[in-house]
Amino acid sequence: MHTIISKYCSEEWQDFVKFHSQQLSYKAGENIFNIGDPTEGLYFISSGKIKILTTGVNDTERIIRLATDGDILGHRGFGGTWEYSITATTLTPTDVVFIPIEIFNQTVKANAQFGFYMMMFFAEELRDSERLAKLLPVKNLVASALYTNYKIFGLEKGSTTKLSFTLSRKDIANKSGTTYESVVRSLAELNKDGIIKIDGKAIHILDVERLKQMSTHAT
Repeated sequence: MHTIISKYCSEEWQDFVKFHSQQLSYKAGENIFNIGDPTEGLYFISSGKIKILTTGVNDTERIIRLATDGDILGHRGFGGTWEYSITATTLTPTDVVFIPIEIFNQTVKANAQFGFYMMMFFAEELRDSERLAKLLPVKNLVASALYTNYKIFGLEKGSTTKLSFTLSRKDIANKSGTTYESVVRSLAELNKDGIIKIDGKAIHILDVERLKQMSTHAT
């Protein structure tokens, strides 16, 4: 059973959720759900890497979030028309636990700690959205995308600097809400500043603190 369920739900409810949930597997590049699909439930990631996309100006894709082991998908489909407002696409082979919406609702109502965790999770998501709305300079937006890449996916095993999975330049542009060309320029500047090191398609994070500072403060 998913660690969040195990941590915040009673054993009785863990068994209940396990009985009603499904284990699903996806190949890299597959959509778990799409914008406009009816909200059927929540997805808890067991293993894998995922990008969350929305539609921007002129129907362009925009990455608004990255997710990996232990994270939750599908919560943005709650309320309103009960349709997913985003698309979840796998970046690597991914395994998830799917919990139908009615099972999730019953579990939240019966487990106060689980309900409180989900409330805090929604609040943190809102704070992140508000923070990113204030990041105006392109270089800061690119730094934010890289810091998110680092924070969510971590470093390659055995390395102290190399990202375990580097977003493509196109995905960094989508996450930053800017152009491919602007990303290339910003990465070159960050490389020159000694904050990152470009290694072909891969990226090394040389100064995490400076990258974090850039991602949280527009300058």
